[in-house]
Amino acid sequence: MTMTKTVWRQVRQQVGDIEKIEVLVGIPTFNNAETVGPVVKAVKAGINKVCPDASVLVVNADAGSQDGTRETIKQAVGPDAPTAFVQHLEGGLLSGPISLQALSESGVPGREHAFRAFFTIAEELQAKACVVVDANLRSLTSDWMEVLLQPVIEKGVDYVAPLFRRARYEGSLTNCIIYPLSRALYGKQMRYQSGGGYGFSGKLASLYLMKDVWEGEGAWYGIDSWLTTVAVAEGCEVSQGFLGTRVQDVKLTGIELSVVLAQAVGALFHLMEAYQDVWEGRKGSSQVPQFGPPYEPGPVGGAVNVERMVRGFQQGLRDLLPIWEIILAPETLAGILSLGLLEAEEFRFPEALWVQTIYDFALAYHEKALHREHLLKSLTPLYLGQTASLVLETREGAPEDVERAVETLCKTFESMKPYLTERWRFP
Repeated sequence: MTMTKTVWRQVRQQVGDIEKIEVLVGIPTFNNAETVGPVVKAVKAGINKVCPDASVLVVNADAGSQDGTRETIKQAVGPDAPTAFVQHLEGGLLSGPISLQALSESGVPGREHAFRAFFTIAEELQAKACVVVDANLRSLTSDWMEVLLQPVIEKGVDYVAPLFRRARYEGSLTNCIIYPLSRALYGKQMRYQSGGGYGFSGKLASLYLMKDVWEGEGAWYGIDSWLTTVAVAEGCEVSQGFLGTRVQDVKLTGIELSVVLAQAVGALFHLMEAYQDVWEGRKGSSQVPQFGPPYEPGPVGGAVNVERMVRGFQQGLRDLLPIWEIILAPETLAGILSLGLLEAEEFRFPEALWVQTIYDFALAYHEKALHREHLLKSLTPLYLGQTASLVLETREGAPEDVERAVETLCKTFESMKPYLTERWRFP
């Protein structure tokens, strides 16, 4: 029996004669009893403000909690709304590989299977809107529903991606690769800050289910970049919602940066194959609607060890040169070799060279120049060099200087896009 049929059979037994709902609330969990109660109560309060008369179903997709998470959710929901529980790991619904990054900041392994369960149930019950929130959040308030849910219900928006205030150099993977590459490819200024909370239309939930990312190679990559990329590439009505500062319990230990990077960048490279007819012809970029209060740059944050990042770049230059010789164009490699001669305080990764590096990696992924996981992980030292360069360029200035640097980098990705498109079909 397929996963979708198994999910629906489980839920049907729990919801009885309910045939249709307006709002589905999805909560993926894994040992979140300490935080999930306030999350559920805040979501309930928010829905009561946004759409008090809507029919609501709360669905918990759990990865095998042993701390009473399910009981906590039951108590928090109370008699006000029906609740359904599915188990997507530990002998439950998992039918294929989990993502390269075993745990995201949500702390839920196999999180993509939880999303698949939510979308399946939303389609079966013809939900108008679906909101998914992480269970380990401490900053979620009832106001989040006005940002994530209200635009879907009242304005016909298909997708609301989360946008958070972060410390100046937090989220550098987004700032240096994910956002500028995605913006250049698909022409939408979506910041791609993943996790926390999402809003979906029922139409988009059904569209996601039709895609083949759930099994096979695509399932090895993370779900968050995929959610946004598909919505943008498919021409859906996309938006962002500013949710303030994200505070959550994060219990990640021992996850290597190379694995996190391989997941996030691999998802984008994988989807470039599916959507090449979409992104090849797009030029420039346009803003998307934003809901909630105006976006604000984050605080300065703690000190960043630039010297350590530069040493990581230099170590990669020593260890990975044979691999980079396969991936990078000769002129790109020559530019990177010259960076190895710089002292830490003098280190700068020229924008055009960084953009060309990312485009070379995308092309090598497309051409299957070597094992894709090895290719993706070998980008890590180069990413450390680019991050060090960003810090050195902006650390004496204000947080707004980082925003300006990121914007300039995005425009360079856009202006250099012909470098990618001219080589994509005819390497």
